Amino acid sequence: MAPIHGTDRTPPSEPAPQGGSFIHGLIGLSRGGFSETVRNSISSLTRRDHDANPAPAPTLSSTATAGSMGATLQAGVDVFIKPEADAEPPQPPPAPQPCPRHLLAMPPEILLMVLQRLDFADIVRLRLTCKQLRALASPHQIRVLFGAERLRRELLGHCRICLLYDPYRRRLLQSSLADPGYPLASRCVDCAVRDRDPRIRVGKKIDMANFNTVWVCRWCGYPIVEGGAFGCEQMHRFCYNRYNDILGIYLVLGCLQFCLGVVAAALAWKYYRDVLLVFAPTVTNFILLWICLAFISFRGTRRRTYHWTLALELAILGLWIPPVYHVATDIGNSLGNIPKSTLATLAMFVLNMVFRLINAVGNVILVIGFDMTTRHRSGIPTWARPLHSLASAVVIWTYPPVVEQKYPPDYL
Repeated sequence: MAPIHGTDRTPPSEPAPQGGSFIHGLIGLSRGGFSETVRNSISSLTRRDHDANPAPAPTLSSTATAGSMGATLQAGVDVFIKPEADAEPPQPPPAPQPCPRHLLAMPPEILLMVLQRLDFADIVRLRLTCKQLRALASPHQIRVLFGAERLRRELLGHCRICLLYDPYRRRLLQSSLADPGYPLASRCVDCAVRDRDPRIRVGKKIDMANFNTVWVCRWCGYPIVEGGAFGCEQMHRFCYNRYNDILGIYLVLGCLQFCLGVVAAALAWKYYRDVLLVFAPTVTNFILLWICLAFISFRGTRRRTYHWTLALELAILGLWIPPVYHVATDIGNSLGNIPKSTLATLAMFVLNMVFRLINAVGNVILVIGFDMTTRHRSGIPTWARPLHSLASAVVIWTYPPVVEQKYPPDYL
């Protein structure tokens, strides 16, 4: 149905919309403005209504028809006829399907660019995720992406167990053609220590992957790849400081043990000089105490005298039994007040026995050849770890300079 015009007066022109065709495209308008868009929409709707119902159009002379359609005739104003209510509005276009957001939805070219920026360890972990990525990161494809030189550098710069990447190979042990899995046969320091690599031994140098030779730390058992101590090339700086602290504590405890032995002998000579069961063992213990001190002071780092000190400690421990028995019997038989001197003498005897017992156990561990650096290695059962820590503590109590001993040893 065409619009009905009034008199000669022409309608005022609508101002042109601002923004040009970019804004029109965003909001859905045509270049002629809002009026032209509305006219085109009504013309299309009325044309569709004519095709569906070819009845004659109502005239403006009919008051009922004009009233039912709700149109009025005014001079100089365009009158538009409202489309019928039963006309179906245009259907909106279907919404686009959402694009999947995951790694496999990316183009193969992008995936190959991502692979080219990964190192060997990341590619190995990526191949374990799914079959498609495993097929994409095939050995042939990796060789093409990396090239011969980069592939060789990547293989030699990774640990074959934990896939640690060390481009300078400072923490990787040197591999040889005889190793299974060459060239990816290098192992890092941590994996080599945990797996008890036979090359890592205290007092020996090992060859690293960067063609450097380093010592194995005598305190922790790790190769000294960095942070060596000043004045001691076979220990880390931190380990050497801790070792010096323990040596100071050992010196204090040694002086305390020696003083306890002297005080116990002096109390026995003063209060039990006439008792042979007390006097004779204490004199013998006093002599053996000096002999044991001489062994500890002059044994050095090459000679092993642990079996001799073990025999001396056991002898001292056994000789303290008769004095302790006699003094304890006197205390039990006394009916009145017990003298404080007797209690002090018994306490000194018991303390000497306790210290000598710990020293004897420590010398037994030293004779066996216990290695304190094995505490970082794998394969130790859970129940044995507390025993391992206890044995290390007893060795440190007995003779901490054992970490400085040389190989091969000389036995007296």
